Amino acid sequence: MEVNPYSSNIQSLSGVQSGLLEKISSAQNINKASDDPSGLLIADQLGVQKSSLAQSVQNYNSGIAMSSIAQSGISSQKDILENIRTETLKAMNGTTSDDGKEAIANQISKYIDQYEQIANSTGYNGQELLKTSGDSTSDDISIVGDKNIIDLQKADTTSISDTIKSFMSSFSTNKNSMDGLLDAVDNGIDKLNTFASDFGSASNALESSARDAISAETNMAKAQSTVADIDYTKEVSDFSKTNLMSQIALIVQSQANAVQSRSVPLLS
Repeated sequence: MEVNPYSSNIQSLSGVQSGLLEKISSAQNINKASDDPSGLLIADQLGVQKSSLAQSVQNYNSGIAMSSIAQSGISSQKDILENIRTETLKAMNGTTSDDGKEAIANQISKYIDQYEQIANSTGYNGQELLKTSGDSTSDDISIVGDKNIIDLQKADTTSISDTIKSFMSSFSTNKNSMDGLLDAVDNGIDKLNTFASDFGSASNALESSARDAISAETNMAKAQSTVADIDYTKEVSDFSKTNLMSQIALIVQSQANAVQSRSVPLLS
């Protein structure tokens, strides 16, 4: 049986058009393994690396947010300690009456409650940031990236308020208690500054790592696009060419069929 060359040509062009349409609709140069086995493997590997980098950026951003929350809480606690210091100096002044000292002691107790409320309520995703358990394992917060791990240490701010409270029982009647409380406040402010500095340093390291990961992710996406994405202009142009060739083939076939139909009666 003789094969119609025009029909075979049309079928071949139809197959090419189908492949081109698949690429154009998906915007992918590789839609199945048979398109480019090695290219598909490379594209998949690049995709996995890009996903890992994207997750790293999310982790770093969570760490930055956590650090910012902790620093904000520490700043509020430091304001309270400065208020306690001011009230203590007022109580130590010789012109302050006994009733005045008692009122100051009550005000300082309220400040301590506010301070500890901040320590209890400052957290991220259920983790308290300004209180520690004394267990180094649970007190460390590890921010995991694709290439590195950055550790944040919870701040032991309640030890400061515990020390201050130890001087409150005789604060209004004992000058030594006032002196001790003043020293405790000054030491506490220094500790809070250290905690804030630690969180700030970790935040800077996280921001730097996040920038590096974003840059790497962008480069990885470009590499994956080079392997997997189509050249849209080229594919549309190729589709237009095959579409035109298909139409020409159909015209030629119809003309050949017409000639054949006129020739058959003559041979009868």
